Amino acid sequence: MPKHLSAAPTTEGGTRPEPLGLGLRIISGIFLVNMCLTLAILVLSSRHLVDYNSVNLIDWLNLVFEAIALWMLWRRLRVSRTFVMCYTAFNIVVGTLAEVAAGTFDPFVQAFSVAFDVFLFLYFAFSPTVRRACTQPFSTELVPDGPDHFRPSRLIWPFIRNTIIYFCVFSYIGHWMEMLFVTAIRLGLVAGEYDPSNTILWRDWFYPYLMEGTAVVLIALVLYPLYRWLLEHVPSLGAYVISFVINGVLCTGIELIGGLAINSHYEFWNYSAMPCNFMGQICLQNGIGFAFVSSLITWVVYPLLERLIAKVPSNVMSVVFVAVAMAFMVTLTLYHIEPPYDYRARIEHELTREDLDPARRKELEEDLAYLQELDAFRAETAERLNRERSGQR
Repeated sequence: MPKHLSAAPTTEGGTRPEPLGLGLRIISGIFLVNMCLTLAILVLSSRHLVDYNSVNLIDWLNLVFEAIALWMLWRRLRVSRTFVMCYTAFNIVVGTLAEVAAGTFDPFVQAFSVAFDVFLFLYFAFSPTVRRACTQPFSTELVPDGPDHFRPSRLIWPFIRNTIIYFCVFSYIGHWMEMLFVTAIRLGLVAGEYDPSNTILWRDWFYPYLMEGTAVVLIALVLYPLYRWLLEHVPSLGAYVISFVINGVLCTGIELIGGLAINSHYEFWNYSAMPCNFMGQICLQNGIGFAFVSSLITWVVYPLLERLIAKVPSNVMSVVFVAVAMAFMVTLTLYHIEPPYDYRARIEHELTREDLDPARRKELEEDLAYLQELDAFRAETAERLNRERSGQR
């Protein structure tokens, strides 16, 4: 088996590193189980009842910390000791301050909550097993690269890693760009209509728009190499014109495919009232907008990002990749995987229990009232939009 594909890391001299002791294996298993369990809970949760409060944000941030710690332990990096000590200290201090600020601080409950963090801090600070196992330096040297980093034939790990990062990050950026575009519609700057009850757009700021992330992957795999080829074989102005048109057509095609897959009943958008629309899923105005944005990314943003990332040490980018991938998994499980049951039905069923704790009953009644208010708001908004469309006709 080639060295770079071996199942376990090796030291700089090519020898096998010190194996993880039983304690580190158990801790790694706890990290892994906690990540899987938390993601499973998010799958089973209704996104309408999940808030961006300090408790949830710290829990999700801990998943990112644990994923990075797992990678560092697998690589046997010496810095893993300092990293785990820093993030457990962060949990203890920030978690306690958050409870105090919220007025819910209970010394006994908080002591129980931070007990594992305290154990981890002490274990990584004083355990000789950690010192023996984690001996590898965190290299910040740049890996020598070829003269042309952007050729499509370079389907090696750095290219794949960067492309995955782009997919995740631009899925969020695409959401925020959509918010700006809809705000322009609300201000009357561009034509179109909007739904103010769309909680996916306005409340769930970290709902990843996968079509936008897919478009950037398409840019990395197809549109940028095509742009480079056009510059070499077509006069300069013609190359930009052809690239602009192809960029707009392919990105509009992604919206059409996505619309047919997830918007068949026009739950998310409807361009039927827009000029030059097709099936209400795409329209000329948006196609031109896609052409401008995708061309900006193809011609300027993507090559600039690749050149900047090429100046970042490989180990640093690996940490960035692990952090971005885990953060993306949190939002993916919360927002894109529907719970396997009707959350409202579950609440209503639990409220029928005569032995239900009064505090729990109050919490469930508040959740049910919120869902009912949300439904009423959506119905009212849908009725208003239908009246406006009828008036336009």
